[in-house]
Amino acid sequence: MVDPEEGLVTEFMFGMMMVFGADIIVLVVLLWAGGFLSTSVFVGVTAVTVAVYAVWIGWRWWQLRQLTDADEPERTPLEELKHQYAAGELTDTEFERKLDQLVEADETVDDETDSILER
Repeated sequence: MVDPEEGLVTEFMFGMMMVFGADIIVLVVLLWAGGFLSTSVFVGVTAVTVAVYAVWIGWRWWQLRQLTDADEPERTPLEELKHQYAAGELTDTEFERKLDQLVEADETVDDETDSILER
């Protein structure tokens, strides 16, 4: 289970990268510099080592994202409108116009519901 309190890159992940990832890369650099490995092997091993940690961080990011999305309930249209206004995405005029549209739509739904219930 992913603990969101730990952040994206945990101490464990960082430690593993320093202990194993960096050591592997240093070893491959030394072997390449000494002429024991070809450039393509050097590049390949380095790329695979970095890719393993990138995938690990990507998987953790995805897991944290899933937790965050599950924690946030869906916003009502009014809450979304307020959020957009508070974030500065809407001007006062746009906010008021869209708010009027929401109120009118809500009144229309209420009227239709009342007429259905009266039947």
